[in-house]
Amino acid sequence: MDEKVLTFRAILNRLYFMKSVLTMSVTKISEFLNAFEAHGVNKKEALKSANINPCVLESPDNRLTGAEVDRIVQAAVRLTNNENIGLCQGEMLSKGFSSILGYILMNCSTLGEATEKYRQYEKTVDDTGITDVKMENGFVVLSNTTIDTALANNRQFSDFRIAGTLSYIKLLTGKRIVLHEVHFTHPKPEDTSEYRRIFECPVLFDKSTNALVFERRSLDLPIIEPNKELISLFEKKAQETLNASASNETYAKKVTGIILKEMKGDLPSIHSVAKKLAMSVRSLQIYLRSEGASYTKLVNEIRKNMAVKYLKEKNASIGEIAYILGFSETSAFHRAFKKWTGIAPGEFRSGDVFNQGSFGTSPACACTQTGPADMAPSGQK
Repeated sequence: MDEKVLTFRAILNRLYFMKSVLTMSVTKISEFLNAFEAHGVNKKEALKSANINPCVLESPDNRLTGAEVDRIVQAAVRLTNNENIGLCQGEMLSKGFSSILGYILMNCSTLGEATEKYRQYEKTVDDTGITDVKMENGFVVLSNTTIDTALANNRQFSDFRIAGTLSYIKLLTGKRIVLHEVHFTHPKPEDTSEYRRIFECPVLFDKSTNALVFERRSLDLPIIEPNKELISLFEKKAQETLNASASNETYAKKVTGIILKEMKGDLPSIHSVAKKLAMSVRSLQIYLRSEGASYTKLVNEIRKNMAVKYLKEKNASIGEIAYILGFSETSAFHRAFKKWTGIAPGEFRSGDVFNQGSFGTSPACACTQTGPADMAPSGQK
């Protein structure tokens, strides 16, 4: 085996645990790899054509970047001459495709529980997308949002995810759920016959997310032969994997660091911050939301903390502080600071508030994170 390739793969796996890149386990993409041989194409040669060393297959613990997965999918389309390869491979999905996560799902009590467990442990096999479940108009919307920009416009992989989800539901429950609708983010293909055949319901394109829409009662379907004793063991292993991959630096901290570094009279936009993190604005917003944060909240928290710091130091005028914090007018800074703390900047600087013991006791001051949306640049939540 090529020592350089081994070294690179080890670095990639380490970067996954540092959360520097978005990756997917080899087991998750295994069905696409099997697509080559199912169509008479040598798997290893196909990987080489996608500029990926076949040694990646030698360990199920190896992970692929979104860009690598994109190349594999495009190679599958090219070598099989099948634009519907994603649908086909999703329809053929095998029960053990997701390693430890698959074992967890197979030992849940109901489809509803399996859905929640998938959301909980999804990152053990794939952090290029985020799965969500919500109710809309009495129907369950089981969606997956691709957050890796390398895969965001890959029609075949979106098809694979959604067709594969439907197949996996049938493998887990032994039942084919009745779908109300299916949604895809990509444009409508010229030929939709395969979509109609596989999903047997209205299929809508150019939607905001990829999703299966079905009746609420389907979540109560029992899983075939679950073992509640085994599930705790598998969950323990999955949690250990998540703990190992958890970064000491959340996206909120990363964004905060960039804002503090770049803020020199002009507040960096969410677009520039996302660019520095090598992701789309939408992906950054999704990650921040998953951490209970938002760009607006972070901006307001940074501004408030820096305002308190500069006012205490007394080295800059209130007007200069307003400029440093990115306010267009001193009056806007006055209004913001009073909403954050319950007092005016001048009153805070005078020190009277400390002598009276009132700072930090007012209801306005109790809120340490949020401020009105108009305190941050518009459109940057």
